[in-house]
Amino acid sequence: MNKKSEYHLIIIPVLMFFLILLSFHTSASAQGNLPPGSYKKSCKDIQLVAGNVLWAMCEKGDGKFQKSTLRLFDCEGDISNNNGVLTCKKKPGKRPPKGSYQNSCKNIQVEGKQLRAKCQKRNGSWNKTKINYKKCSGDIRNDNGELSCKGGEGSKIPKGSYRETCRDSYVEGNRLYSQCKKQNGSWNKTSINYKNCNRDIWNDNGKLSCEKNNQSSFPKGSYKKSCKNLYMEGNVLEADCKNDNGKWKHSGIKYKNCNKSIWNDNGKLRCTK
Repeated sequence: MNKKSEYHLIIIPVLMFFLILLSFHTSASAQGNLPPGSYKKSCKDIQLVAGNVLWAMCEKGDGKFQKSTLRLFDCEGDISNNNGVLTCKKKPGKRPPKGSYQNSCKNIQVEGKQLRAKCQKRNGSWNKTKINYKKCSGDIRNDNGELSCKGGEGSKIPKGSYRETCRDSYVEGNRLYSQCKKQNGSWNKTSINYKNCNRDIWNDNGKLSCEKNNQSSFPKGSYKKSCKNLYMEGNVLEADCKNDNGKWKHSGIKYKNCNKSIWNDNGKLRCTK
């Protein structure tokens, strides 16, 4: 046997050992994130979805496995498998209202009329938010990290650049309430009558503001003369722009891809070539 063959005989078992060890560590880490409970004895392929939904294939009395899910925010005590269905003892007290927000929000709590949660934004980060759910007559949903609802009076959180540096935003009547970050890093409670604002709502050093002098924060261009409700999120500029017929059209553009000025082309934001 030559030295090359001897090397292969030694290195292959060593590599296999480390791969098995890595696989065990990964599995243990994944299991460590799962809530404890007797369900683990008869369920497999267990996953935690969106931080508060337990997903698993659980064994039935006939030995077959079926898919089951359980929302964890109102559970206490043991999580068990009841004939293929994940179950738990419900927490006492007020249960959170139903809604699609539960699929992408966690740490859900009810305090009086306020529904509080941490909801996932489109960029993957989590945002603290709350809403007066008693005013909602439709689905409560996650609107890019903010709790929002259909059919509720004054329920939808208005757009604006303030959302990038403000948290716990909610609406009651004509007023928008929020906690906004100051330049020194502290947070300030603030509110504004957003119904009177047809421009961008922005964070002016911890205070919600709707003043014209914030126009300078938007990319340059003649579109400002015939567009309103300007709003930026990430690299996208959105606005309502007037077309040739005098009607307002909603439009958006990736302004960071535009090295020149932006203009209003019959109700659509365009980049000057």
